[in-house]
Amino acid sequence: MIRDRIEKLLREALNQLKKEGKLGDFELGTIALEHPENKDYGDYSSSIALALAKQQKKNPLAMAKEIVDELNKSKPDWLADVKAVAPGFVNMRLSQKTLVEELQKISIEQSAYGKNAALGGKRFMIEFAHPNTHKEMHIGHMRTLVTGEALSRVLEFSGAKVFRANYQGDIGPHVAKAIWGTQKILEERAMSWESAEEMNSMEKAHLLGQGYVRGNQAYEEHKEEIDALNKKLYARAQELQDVYERTRKWSLEYYDLFYRRFDTSFDKFYFESEVAEKGKQIVQENLGKVFERSEGAVIFDGEKYGLHKRVFITKDGNPTYEAKEIALAPLQYADFPFDLNVHVVANEQSGYFQVIFRALELVDEKFKGKEYHLAMGMVNLVGKKISSRTGVVITVDGLLDEVKELLSPLVDNQKHNEKEIEHIKEVCTVAAVKYSVLHTDTKSNAMFDMQKSVSLDGDSGPYLLYTYARCKSVLRKAEEADFNLKQRDLKEMPYTEEERALMRLAYQFPEVARAAAEKFAPHLICSFAFEIAQAYNAFYNKHKILQAETEDQKQFRLLLTGATAQLLKNSLRLLGIQALEKM
Repeated sequence: MIRDRIEKLLREALNQLKKEGKLGDFELGTIALEHPENKDYGDYSSSIALALAKQQKKNPLAMAKEIVDELNKSKPDWLADVKAVAPGFVNMRLSQKTLVEELQKISIEQSAYGKNAALGGKRFMIEFAHPNTHKEMHIGHMRTLVTGEALSRVLEFSGAKVFRANYQGDIGPHVAKAIWGTQKILEERAMSWESAEEMNSMEKAHLLGQGYVRGNQAYEEHKEEIDALNKKLYARAQELQDVYERTRKWSLEYYDLFYRRFDTSFDKFYFESEVAEKGKQIVQENLGKVFERSEGAVIFDGEKYGLHKRVFITKDGNPTYEAKEIALAPLQYADFPFDLNVHVVANEQSGYFQVIFRALELVDEKFKGKEYHLAMGMVNLVGKKISSRTGVVITVDGLLDEVKELLSPLVDNQKHNEKEIEHIKEVCTVAAVKYSVLHTDTKSNAMFDMQKSVSLDGDSGPYLLYTYARCKSVLRKAEEADFNLKQRDLKEMPYTEEERALMRLAYQFPEVARAAAEKFAPHLICSFAFEIAQAYNAFYNKHKILQAETEDQKQFRLLLTGATAQLLKNSLRLLGIQALEKM
């Protein structure tokens, strides 16, 4: 990519200056390169002279001028100019020829444009979604689901091998509370577990969700009864197996609806129930070495390592979440020997994972540096407060229904039949929700504003879809008019400000895609897509395309339109959003 070419030029120039005695020994790590906001400063700006001036005890501007003079001795034709700017920046402008050639490259490579091998050979397990059975899927799980899938796609685009894993809690106190509470609700409705089977998947899931809230609220009053139920579930008591398996199946069928709706699939599902006993065994085997007894329980004393203490086996002899994780890691590694296992989980679990990872490394040193927590901020709905414990919840299906309803007036019913309208609304709904979650840095809280999420002229998923559909409409009309779309030599034309703005964005996609993978930051793709959509619409609203003044101008604007459409489609695919040819 162009950034790599510039980095190579700068390194060669510095090495030549050293060879000529103009530079002493220096330490050179990553070369800082930025895209100046003010395009008058060029397409790239490097602060390398500022960093080297300190090492060499030179004036930064003088250092920058030496570098620029060296670069200009054999400046390649893909650079228009290189300048030294106070207080010590090296600014570079790409040639018009290079910018046009990059547009043509996009039209040739299409979906492969931007693919790279930055992470080639690396193996990542991405563990995400994690909805606990016997509960409804809430928007926090939705964020990990959407982010985990986008991250997987971004990593694959940069050459990594990815294994999608989903670890779900299907045993423990929450299951006991849900079954206990649901039983009470069924009794009040004069229903049996068998008659509840007549409900559809959503209804059964909501029944379990209501049961969990009921059990959670009644826990203090009925603690002994619910705890006894939990103990029987761990012991796989025969009289509870039918109810347990039935309700677990309800949850898994319910979650599968969302996986399909959000275009996500997993290589393997892992469950707490399958690692509970093994985790307990590993902890017991490492008593006195990694773990210790404390007040009847088995703990890991994280305070010895600057962390905190956590219980791994309770006084009652039940393995905790922590113990289960100790058995999960080797099971996952056996399935897919990873270089890094990325746990996409809420940031409130950061302390938990620090302890887990340290304990795991002490149990088996091969896991040192192989486990990583990608901390996720909360999802807050503008104007609404939620709490699964109190029953004030916004379920994912409820959220999707509300968003789809808001989208209804935005779809032109005159242009499409009923099936097409439903398809457009569904794609736009998923795009609205996914983009609203993904366009915020993972570590920050995501503010979900329903009105903004469906806007066709703002920072939203539907806006990107609308811009893509606009580009495709222009290209279809061009084909209908039988315009000549063959490549021309368009490198020396005069270009408008809006055209240049688009060209100076288009070539950046490969480096944005690579940065998103290396930094685990899908939001960078969102920022790029929104920026290029804005630039295209500014161009579209000011200039004629099919009725351009000259044939060359028309062909260039079609090339620009096609490149924009492809970049939007590539970006949307990385975000897990389907593109719409028509809206």
